[in-house]
Amino acid sequence: MSIIQTVDLTKKFDAFVANDKINISVEPQEIKCIVGENGAGKSTLMNMLYGALRPSSGKILIEGKEVVFKSPTDAIRHGIGMVHQHFKLVPSLTVYENILLGSEINKTWKGRKSPFIDRDAEIQRVRDLIEQYHFQIDPLEKVENISVGLCQQVEILKMLYRNVRILILDEPTAVLTPQEVDRLMDNLKELRNNGKTIIVITHKLREVMELSDSVTVIKQGKVIGNVATCETSEQELAQMMVGRDVVLTVSNENGTPCGCEVAYSVKDVCTVNGEQKEILHDISLEVHKGEILGIAGVEGNGQSELIKVLTGLMTVTKGKVTLCGSDVTNAWPDELRKKGLGIIPEDRYAQGLCRDMTIPENCIAGYFGNHEVCKSGVLHGRTIRRLADSYIEKYDIRVADPEGEISQLSGGNAQKVIIARELENHPKVMIACQPTRGVDIGSIEFIHKQLLKFRNEGYSVLLISSELTEIMSLSDRIAVMYKGAIIGEADPSVPVEEIGLLMAGAKVKERTA
Repeated sequence: MSIIQTVDLTKKFDAFVANDKINISVEPQEIKCIVGENGAGKSTLMNMLYGALRPSSGKILIEGKEVVFKSPTDAIRHGIGMVHQHFKLVPSLTVYENILLGSEINKTWKGRKSPFIDRDAEIQRVRDLIEQYHFQIDPLEKVENISVGLCQQVEILKMLYRNVRILILDEPTAVLTPQEVDRLMDNLKELRNNGKTIIVITHKLREVMELSDSVTVIKQGKVIGNVATCETSEQELAQMMVGRDVVLTVSNENGTPCGCEVAYSVKDVCTVNGEQKEILHDISLEVHKGEILGIAGVEGNGQSELIKVLTGLMTVTKGKVTLCGSDVTNAWPDELRKKGLGIIPEDRYAQGLCRDMTIPENCIAGYFGNHEVCKSGVLHGRTIRRLADSYIEKYDIRVADPEGEISQLSGGNAQKVIIARELENHPKVMIACQPTRGVDIGSIEFIHKQLLKFRNEGYSVLLISSELTEIMSLSDRIAVMYKGAIIGEADPSVPVEEIGLLMAGAKVKERTA
């Protein structure tokens, strides 16, 4: 008997049908992957299974019995837990405090519960939980001090503490490094072996093939396929998701040979953190006109700080940055954009979009002074809406309400708003940081082609990505970062292992040997 099943499950938002008679079943101790394009209805479906949304019609069955969830609390009582794409943790609290938040252990006095929390018992309970599931995390560390991968573990442990049998994960690897992805997949397989049933929403087909037992494909709110993973392939899944053959690796041709005109230059750049410790060490690089320069490296080796320095969010303490011959060292983001720098930020919501603004407003964010949308200091609403409509059509941005808030969009569609906005303002140089993070396979292909088209038109791209395959397929040259420094350069045609050695700091060891 299936542990969880849906029967004609439907969700409507006014006239928009997000899920249309969805029928899926998941077996006990199975890892089921749910795949589909952005806006296909995957997250809506999972939110109904978790009680965050109420179905318009249809049924949810657990072990053959119909259940009705009024809230996530109801779902947890029935053994269903969910880890959202954007974590719901309190940074100032410790790991163990986040795990037990809302389910604290109180001290007892003469057999009765007191209002005081039993800190020692909580810490020991979390230590036991961590040991039971073979996680590696310090329960006493504050969440604000741990990596994104460990935050993912905290979210999973929150659900395991509440004894869920079914664990739903929404885009669990969108913000993880390759090493953290591998660790997460090992953890999920271990959970399955310990009796848990796992449902994963993901765009990454390599992970689907490696992790899952079966795959359900959703397109435009409907289930269009359900297959055993061992009986399918990445190419077949991509074709089902998009409805056409998808190029999984783009053809990178027509790049400008090295040695041509320099469009963007970074010379001996250093910066320090809040504790005045140097975190970037004499960074030097050049991006030529008509070239994509990729920056590879294990996440956490200074890429985020480099992007902040180059986009005006951190101060250069030493060195010089030049854009098309103009000194832009420590220029503000607004000035950088006026001089021809496009910015696709690392974190779309922290630096690229405002959740409380509408889609049209976000389409001109950073470009409010453009004469096309602002004349004599007055924004022209109709012009802005027409501009947004053109972006939605050209970049296939799936929206329920074209004038609604950006928060209504899936993560991938929100990312496409940024891509559209930056490319359509025709910068001379584009800094693209994690441009396809959380984006579906069809949109990844589209974004890759757009970046190559931008490059082929004679413009330049500085590409930073934690996806090594993305770096190698798009770049004309690759520079490698390690511990806040550029330690080497490689041609994209070299074996992956050679770049992997650089990413591990092997060249540094050779130099000091």
